[in-house]
Amino acid sequence: MKPKLSVLCITYNHEPFIRQCLDGFVMQKTNFPFQVLIHDDASTDGTADIIREYAKKYPDIIKPVLQKQNQFSRGINVDKAFNWPRISGEYVALCEGDDYWTDPHKLQKQVDFLDARPDYSVCFHPVRVVWADKSHPDSIFPTPKYRFNKTTLELSDLLKHNFIQTNSVVYRWALAGRESDYPDGILPGDWFMHLMHAATGKIGFLPDVMAVYRRHAGGIWWDYGRTDNWFLKCATKNMKFYAEQERMFGVNRTPEMTNLMRRTIAVFLRNHKFDEIVQIANEYPDVYQAATAATPACPDAESAAHWHHRFNYLLILTGVLIMTLLGMIIWG
Repeated sequence: MKPKLSVLCITYNHEPFIRQCLDGFVMQKTNFPFQVLIHDDASTDGTADIIREYAKKYPDIIKPVLQKQNQFSRGINVDKAFNWPRISGEYVALCEGDDYWTDPHKLQKQVDFLDARPDYSVCFHPVRVVWADKSHPDSIFPTPKYRFNKTTLELSDLLKHNFIQTNSVVYRWALAGRESDYPDGILPGDWFMHLMHAATGKIGFLPDVMAVYRRHAGGIWWDYGRTDNWFLKCATKNMKFYAEQERMFGVNRTPEMTNLMRRTIAVFLRNHKFDEIVQIANEYPDVYQAATAATPACPDAESAAHWHHRFNYLLILTGVLIMTLLGMIIWG
């Protein structure tokens, strides 16, 4: 029988977590068939072996793609490229391999909700947030205030901030035949997918806490906005996310982009990433101008290029001086 719902799951080096994730899938009690489309991106630990074990035990549910070569590092959106084409049915749920579901009736409750309300396109619920290093106490997300004390929400609410945790959502899948509308190279990608679905119907909230979102050092949002490492890896993708929001939904993200640009420039300068400064200046010239006007110490694109060449020249000159001094020492 054709699945009514597809679960999308992406994994990479999730060996400590993946069993809990898979157990949350296979324990689901539903009156409809569903499948789990899981993609492992060439994990270097035991993740793929565990997935194989579950796929053998639950062949009607667990449908894996196990890569031999990492695809994300090649700039490929693995969900879009490898999971979306396999989607079957009306509904789609999300859960990455380091998170997990705790309620065996989660899918049934959300599908029942959407079945009864054809004008809704998104259903979500609160999750328990757990910090792996115990640096913070467990909490519930979102709080009532963060979701505007509403149980029915709309696109305009979701454009203010993201109150939908990834592993809590079920969509009435709206991207079949529209896959190319979803922009590549953006972060956070899940928020953008929430927005695209919220543009097609209402958002419904269920009060039950039915999943756990795990915060750990291997997660991409662990050091969000706090470390040079995050800015070097993620800032340009985050910038594109805001630009795509402006393009698709007609909102003004200049304040967010200007602040992000200012902080990104500071990190790039500190790490001598002069070419990257020139690149983002060329891609977002108005934002760059606003950011540098607010921070006079930051160079414009021409100055960044000049600094780059000057820096290289100084490196060469330093090398020459060191070699000269060594020659004087060796040869007297």
